[in-house]
Amino acid sequence: MQLQRYANNTIKSYCGYAQLFLEHINKYHILHEIPLAEIEAFINEKVLQDNISASYQRSLVGAIKKVYELVNNQQIELNYLYPKRKSTPSPLDFL
Repeated sequence: MQLQRYANNTIKSYCGYAQLFLEHINKYHILHEIPLAEIEAFINEKVLQDNISASYQRSLVGAIKKVYELVNNQQIELNYLYPKRKSTPSPLDFL
């Protein structure tokens, strides 16, 4: 990640998020064996039970994608797990 010029704090954070994820899915021995549904369940658990922030969720998803990229040389599609931006409420929303 240093070669890709990630900031030191980002590298530390991603390592922590990756460790959290890998500890959660420790019953799988190979990354490509982990079903996407398991990754979804992990993110959902963090959002619903642990009440993580949108920023934390973005970083967690990014770290999982980076693990697959660096370890498996595999791009996995997880963009749908990123939180959606909240839009500014329209005056019509209050009617």
